Amino acid sequence: MPSMVRAQIRIAQKSSPEVVRLLQEGQRLVSSGNYNRAIAIYKRAAILEPKNHTIPAGIGFLQAQKGDFRGALISYRRAIALNRNSSDYYYAVAYIHGNLGDMKSAKEAYRKSIQLNRNNKNAYLGLMVTQSRLGDYGAVRWAYQRLLEIDPRNARAYELMGSEMKKRGRRQDAIAQLRKARDLYERQGKASSANRVDGVLRGLGV
Repeated sequence: MPSMVRAQIRIAQKSSPEVVRLLQEGQRLVSSGNYNRAIAIYKRAAILEPKNHTIPAGIGFLQAQKGDFRGALISYRRAIALNRNSSDYYYAVAYIHGNLGDMKSAKEAYRKSIQLNRNNKNAYLGLMVTQSRLGDYGAVRWAYQRLLEIDPRNARAYELMGSEMKKRGRRQDAIAQLRKARDLYERQGKASSANRVDGVLRGLGV
């Protein structure tokens, strides 16, 4: 599953001095790793500035980082209720559904994220993962092809397709995809990712 996209809480031009103070305090707490206290501070700010959609999104991001995915889902839904045009918010909801094991809901949220932003690379990767788990190879291939159209050197796309080919018993196709992924990771200086793929290739007898 692709990683979460950090939600940036924005201080609105019309924010009151109290809200500004709370948001700045929350940012300091996040920087020091005190997520629980930061969430509490941000919730106070959200009450004072209920139309600022970035606040519940920021809360949701922190909750997800702590593993509180159900709480994060509630927070991101609040953010979406205030801003229905954010591809990143739907991506976050999809990511959270995936971590909760609800692949069908994850699929729908990834599709909505892509609909809002055709260049959201992580959403295509997420859709590849969820559709693979749902056994929908056609949708996996669709997401793979669309992603490579906008990012032909996306190593993770080749890696996921290689895993899909391996799962389907298409050994030679899997090897070709995984080799492409490994070579791209190496060129991009991502040694740990290249080693991970290399391990899969060794398992295939390469």
